[in-house]
Amino acid sequence: MVGPTMRCIIRKQFIRTRMADRYLYDLLIILNEYQLTEIRKVTLARIFCDNSNNVTMMQKKVFLTPEMADLQLCSSQLIPKININHWSENVYTFQK
Repeated sequence: MVGPTMRCIIRKQFIRTRMADRYLYDLLIILNEYQLTEIRKVTLARIFCDNSNNVTMMQKKVFLTPEMADLQLCSSQLIPKININHWSENVYTFQK
């Protein structure tokens, strides 16, 4: 239970969150088409794989439980990775 002040703060934050644009990056002119394509590839499954230790198998739809759908685990190597080279101003190729 929360008091009236905290309830008001929580209510206002929920309204702001609901009204917010979850794809704000689409409206910004600072990202080029290649960068937007890479951002759209990112999934929570990829974030889990990249930031967890020794994850070799992951389901692609992480919010669904196996009881909700016939989910198959796949190799974490099959989940698309983001290519951060699209944010580099100069991509250098070194030759030996």
